[in-house]
Amino acid sequence: EVIALGTATDPYQPGEAEARVTRRFLELAAQYRGLRLSITTKGALVLRDLDILTSMAQRGLVKVAISVTTLDGKLARAMEPRASTPAKRLEALRVLSAAGIPTVVMIGPVIPAVNDMEIEAILKAAAVAGVKEAGYTMLRLPLEVKDIVKEWLMTEMPERASKVMG
Repeated sequence: EVIALGTATDPYQPGEAEARVTRRFLELAAQYRGLRLSITTKGALVLRDLDILTSMAQRGLVKVAISVTTLDGKLARAMEPRASTPAKRLEALRVLSAAGIPTVVMIGPVIPAVNDMEIEAILKAAAVAGVKEAGYTMLRLPLEVKDIVKEWLMTEMPERASKVMG
């Protein structure tokens, strides 16, 4: 089986730069010859661990997915204020791909009237970076967070709020 990092929370959040929990886990995982990993992140900090990931990739033990929600830096900052910029994410995909690490671009969340029109451009940019696989997730809006998302939309893009909420 594959151990998936980043399915519930990003293993390369800003605090990881100092905490190094993910790095220590990768060091341990690399010692086990058959342990396979899948990593999903929004952070270019994944490049810090290029040495371990390259070694694991040479043995077919790792794949890295990076989420690119938009190519628009301003929109990215509004949607994901603590994540790496889109340019840094694409550069990370390029470096990882060039190092022989299988990469995936994840587009998500896809939000109608916000970033859905960028899917093709994101896929093209990822392909230029050497990415061979892609996936996406649509926005899931549970009732518990509906008001938070609506408030965010009204603050960040009031002209699109009613369409998104509809």
